[in-house]
Amino acid sequence: MSSCLSEIMDDRAMLVRVEKAQAVSLPQTAVRIHSAIGTAVVSWHGDLDEMDGQHHVEWTVDEDLHWGENIQLSALAEPWLGQDGNHIILRGRINVSEADIAALEVDGSLIMFGLAAPLPEGIAAPWVEIRVAAAGVSLYPFQL
Repeated sequence: MSSCLSEIMDDRAMLVRVEKAQAVSLPQTAVRIHSAIGTAVVSWHGDLDEMDGQHHVEWTVDEDLHWGENIQLSALAEPWLGQDGNHIILRGRINVSEADIAALEVDGSLIMFGLAAPLPEGIAAPWVEIRVAAAGVSLYPFQL
């Protein structure tokens, strides 16, 4: 990842309230996060003693985007975070770098994704909905 992209990410960590949760399907400590745009249960990769409370976080998602499978255009042009069973759903605006890295802007924060194949032609920063397995979504606390 380029240093310029890293700097953008550093300024765009999402602020969430974190609390311990029960989820046997997650590989790490499960937390329920509450943000201004929704809630979800994901894996926590921070200090367990300081877990509960508000944190700026960075997201990692261990799943590439496959157009029409786990990413599609959204009819709603507003950010959203939610959960449907074992899947996390993120709605935001997507941009793709020259290096084929997709950046999903969700409520002022950036979440990076790999692309399994290029997005269809003519898509320029559209609103999309991404649905990924919760077991592959991790949060890391971040100090601004």
